[in-house]
Amino acid sequence: MSGPSSMNDAELLSIILRTGNQGENSLNLSHRLIQEFGSLSAILNASFKDFEAYKGIGISKWSQLQVIHELVQRSYKEKIKQQSILTSTDLVKSYLIGLIGQREYEVFVCLYLDIHLRLIDTHEIFRGSISETAVHVREIAKECLLRNASNLIIAHNHPSGSLKPSQEDITLTIVLHEALQLIEVNLLDHCIVTKRGASSFLELKIMPFKDSKH
Repeated sequence: MSGPSSMNDAELLSIILRTGNQGENSLNLSHRLIQEFGSLSAILNASFKDFEAYKGIGISKWSQLQVIHELVQRSYKEKIKQQSILTSTDLVKSYLIGLIGQREYEVFVCLYLDIHLRLIDTHEIFRGSISETAVHVREIAKECLLRNASNLIIAHNHPSGSLKPSQEDITLTIVLHEALQLIEVNLLDHCIVTKRGASSFLELKIMPFKDSKH
């Protein structure tokens, strides 16, 4: 007997929506939502205002989508806490996309890890421009010490949709990497996140993190 894993995204979404609108059933509405929003992640992260143009999506259905999104995020976080970050790169990306990918403003988050590379805590530490590098480095170092973190992954979103790091992104990463070595915290990666995906400095080979023990 086939289960949910055999169904495509639109079919799964149509089960949640249950009904469509006049002249459009739930499956057709689901296909249209995925096509116009671009992904399931974008739909789950959308605000109620984003659905104003779609008849058949009222506050009740939107609330259900929000609950599903929260359950997914909690599931990701639980799994990341239970296993090494190095074995769950795709999971971390999915978690970050759901966490900050849809934000309309720039958000900077830290993933604090223990000596076994398991997640201790996720912390939204800054909003807005990351140009004030020195201030950010001090704050991040302080938060690492407070949590007794041995390793760190940093991430921020690009509301523009670009997955390419800016020169400011690169400068901050270099300065932070060097500063954290002084307190014996390893900066493992810097992820750039958008609505449609995520990339990492390690994958892009922008920085080799030569001093990292991992």
